[in-house]
Amino acid sequence: MNKIYEFIKVNGTFEKRYFGKEEPHLRRFFTFKTAISLFLNSRVSNIVETGCQRNLIDWGAGNSSLIFAETLADFPEKGFLHSVDISEQNLKVCNQVTKKFNIANLYLGDSVNFLKQFNQPIGLLYLDSLDYEENLQKESQEHQLKEIIAVYPKLNNNSVILLDDNDFPNGGKTKLTKEFLTEKNWQCILDHQQSIWIKNKND
Repeated sequence: MNKIYEFIKVNGTFEKRYFGKEEPHLRRFFTFKTAISLFLNSRVSNIVETGCQRNLIDWGAGNSSLIFAETLADFPEKGFLHSVDISEQNLKVCNQVTKKFNIANLYLGDSVNFLKQFNQPIGLLYLDSLDYEENLQKESQEHQLKEIIAVYPKLNNNSVILLDDNDFPNGGKTKLTKEFLTEKNWQCILDHQQSIWIKNKND
């Protein structure tokens, strides 16, 4: 049986690991599963994450670094997790979460500068830095737009983009990024707490 199918099928490895871990269960479960499924079936390696996991157990926020590292440990041919955060403390926590998988590279610094300098293939891009809060709506939207502009030349037709803090007032953190991707002829295939985008193959 196909290894990827066994991982992503109903009651497969991914679902057994992450669905219903706590109440309420992982709110981002279906978007994470869809994005990772697309990534595993793509031709591109490496997951790039801006804004790493901040707590050892944090299902409410997604536990993204854990999910990415544990998935890549099962599929080492799909490269590494590259996670950047501006907080040294956050990176210390993320290191505790991911170190046993020996597949995560953690970087301290501004995400926009990091993305400008990143020079490896990107199979899955997850933008989750600068949380969307009432007093930071405009700033978080503009920051994520700067991220996608910085990284855009590094993406290819097989890259998968996952945007967090989507389903919030005034367009959420993703408002400007989604407008940018639409102009570049990318397609949104799932829009909920997170938003998933792939390149229009007819482009």
